[in-house]
Amino acid sequence: METWFFRFVQSLTGNSLIDELMVFSAEFLVLLVPLTLLYLWFQDDQGRLDSIYAFTAVLSGLIVSYVVLAQVYQHDSPFQMYDTIASGEPENGFPSQHTTVVLSMILPMIWQSRKKLAALFLVSGILTGFSRIYIGEHFLIDILGAGLAASIGFIVMLLIQRYLSEEVKQLAELGYKVQKKIFSYLPADI
Repeated sequence: METWFFRFVQSLTGNSLIDELMVFSAEFLVLLVPLTLLYLWFQDDQGRLDSIYAFTAVLSGLIVSYVVLAQVYQHDSPFQMYDTIASGEPENGFPSQHTTVVLSMILPMIWQSRKKLAALFLVSGILTGFSRIYIGEHFLIDILGAGLAASIGFIVMLLIQRYLSEEVKQLAELGYKVQKKIFSYLPADI
């Protein structure tokens, strides 16, 4: 099934415009995550908390991805076996870290009642996963593994929220004080 799906997606390549769009999606949609975290941080007190919790989910998802799942199952990336758009150094393809990062934002945004951001990350996560297969970086199993890592990251975030919420509030307050101090040194006319 995995090979069939990969070959099906690979059969769609060949249109230079779509190929470039998929390369862009595969490599750069992940940048929506830090931009969104910054956007949330600079909103208000609740936004800062939401940013910290979402960051916790992303970081936890990545740790699960690198430390746990990548040790449980290993295989080569497709570009090591097939002629694909992507190329690079040989590495374990499981799971997709780019997709893990983007998918890790969906559940926190739903939990925080930020439906538009949740929808943005759902679409971006699907597109990131599909484009990673399209360019030959990953197989479908790598994308599914990313979904698992993101889900576990969300569970870790919920545990932190449940048992360490006061500490997270203190961290947000400290971060805001540091932010205010840094910005106090900037000229007012900027």
